[in-house]
Amino acid sequence: MNMRKFTGLIVLMVVSVVAIVWVQVTWISNSVRAQNEQFDFFVINTLRNTAHSMETNRRMNFLNEMFIRGYSSLPQTIERTALQSHMTGNYSFRSQINSDSDSVEIIVSENENPPVRMKVTRQEASEKMGSSIVVGSDEYMRWMQQQANEFQLMSNQLASEMFVWERNKEINKEELLQTLKGELAASGINTPFEFAIIRGDSIIDGVFDKVKGKDFLDSPYKVSLFTQGLFRRGETLSVVFPRKTNYVLGTMGLMLGGFGLFLLIILSTFALSLWFIIRQKKTSEMQADFINNMTHEFKTPIATISLAADTIANSRVITDENRVRHFISMIKKENLRMNRQVESILQIATLDKREMDFRFAPVDLHEVICQAIDTIEIQVADRGGVIHRHLDAERSIINGDTEHLRNLVHNLLDNANKYSEKSPDITVKTRSNDSGIFLQVADRGIGMSKSVQNRVFERFYRETTGNIHNVKGFGLGLNYVKAIAEAHGGTITVESEQGKGSVFTIFLPFSNETRA
Repeated sequence: MNMRKFTGLIVLMVVSVVAIVWVQVTWISNSVRAQNEQFDFFVINTLRNTAHSMETNRRMNFLNEMFIRGYSSLPQTIERTALQSHMTGNYSFRSQINSDSDSVEIIVSENENPPVRMKVTRQEASEKMGSSIVVGSDEYMRWMQQQANEFQLMSNQLASEMFVWERNKEINKEELLQTLKGELAASGINTPFEFAIIRGDSIIDGVFDKVKGKDFLDSPYKVSLFTQGLFRRGETLSVVFPRKTNYVLGTMGLMLGGFGLFLLIILSTFALSLWFIIRQKKTSEMQADFINNMTHEFKTPIATISLAADTIANSRVITDENRVRHFISMIKKENLRMNRQVESILQIATLDKREMDFRFAPVDLHEVICQAIDTIEIQVADRGGVIHRHLDAERSIINGDTEHLRNLVHNLLDNANKYSEKSPDITVKTRSNDSGIFLQVADRGIGMSKSVQNRVFERFYRETTGNIHNVKGFGLGLNYVKAIAEAHGGTITVESEQGKGSVFTIFLPFSNETRA
């Protein structure tokens, strides 16, 4: 895949995912905000209803008390000092007789705007004569004055009693609590709350435990109490919901759960897609590198075989038996080299299909190691190198496939030889424990970085890529080694440091149940 196209695809995917997540987050944020606004609306209405209910109940309680005290029989004289100190203006009473009706209009106070007026029905004071009505004005005025005085006395007494009652009557905290609970339940709000009664900037009463006083003073849920009475107490009901956030989110549990699940699916899908794309890109690069290396590996022996065949066909060479034998040997050598390369590729293919034929039997691993060393020791010696043997395992017989184990050791030795810039210095060690045998192949080559170590067992992976063929191979050897080790129930690890070499350690159990 072209790098520009790959980068563009990644950017497009990232932008798409970010846009989807942004839309979802914005939607859920608006939903939470709307839910909070709905909660606030219900609470404010609930507080208003609570205040109204408390004031109504308070008036009813006052009337009940007055009824019980027999308020219908008012005394002739009352103390009006307390009331008058809280009233403005002078109250006066006068009457106006309408000659065209049987009603009398009484003006209680002229200082009010509009004036306070009332009408009473009069009884005829005399019999009708013609179309005129005879009224005893003096007598009627005395009667009206008496009625007005009694009305004033009753009004003043009632107002005075109500004033004193409202001023001195304490708020029933339990009644307020139950009323508030009922109103909240009627609004569908079922979350714990605490309340306080505030006068000025001080909390005078309430039901609270976890909430601090400042929280009540700053609470948005407040309502004034008893605003319709003669005496303004200046008290405010303040409510705080300690678990409001949890409650609001709880009412959206299904919505938030669905959002979280959907978001998780989106992000997981994006991550997996990105991982597969990157992996596919790397695989494509490694496959391209493999093809380049395979072309290079096969091109050299084919050219050598072709040159040797042409040389043998020369009339001056064909008669020289020694030269013919030399070129035939060269052809066989190069042919064997190609066969080995083909075999490596076929081995990986059969591993993929799980069709590799394993013949498990008791095998002396030390003997297998020595056979593998013998096949590669000449190549190492040609480069001025040496292979050290420290086969110290007390037990060397394992249950395994001889041929595949020999290839395993050979690939490790070949890898150590190829990645040694100078004269190879390779050490082969073995040791055993109660469960199996450890095989260690160490070199003093170029080593590997941490990133390379994490990928060194991947198929087709090589640290050198493209058309750089300073190190021959297909990137299949270590992948094959790992597959064979695991097929025998074993493991393989690598430790390396750049510039100092690498150490590959394989553990193989004495007996295993694993079969490929």
